[in-house]
Amino acid sequence: SVVLAVLLVVGGTMAWFTSNPEEVTNTFAAGTVDIGATGDEYSEIINWNPGDTTERNLTITNNGSKATYVRAKLTPKWEDGLDITNVTFELKKGSNNEDPNWVYSDGWYYYKYILTKDDKSINLPYNVILDGPRTGNKYQGKTLTLTVEAQAVQASHDAYKDEWGPN
Repeated sequence: SVVLAVLLVVGGTMAWFTSNPEEVTNTFAAGTVDIGATGDEYSEIINWNPGDTTERNLTITNNGSKATYVRAKLTPKWEDGLDITNVTFELKKGSNNEDPNWVYSDGWYYYKYILTKDDKSINLPYNVILDGPRTGNKYQGKTLTLTVEAQAVQASHDAYKDEWGPN
């Protein structure tokens, strides 16, 4: 028991070499997806006639820090719930008659490219067409409202698949 007591005293007074460095702090700032949409939304077309084609433009601006995929939706609605099949849209071609930078799928126009923070803005030039033969007298004096919606999702990690589904 004397030997055990000596071992306990000696073992209790022995020290181990240790080190306690200062903490290292890592910070992670998340990027932002933030777009703005401007266009002809405050422009009122008066005396619109069956057979007319009216040019419109939507400008989408990347105000965030992330590269994004962008899509836009054009939703027409006649007052009194009149049928909207007489209103169609067509994308305007570029100055050299090149294909537009947008593709239409599942009710949305998808920008074919990634919108980076350096690009800043893109345009969706389109025509609104009022089909003459499909627009009878019941449309006289009625108002068509065109709602334009734009959405963006980060371009990294295939986020569009989770948000918008496969396209």
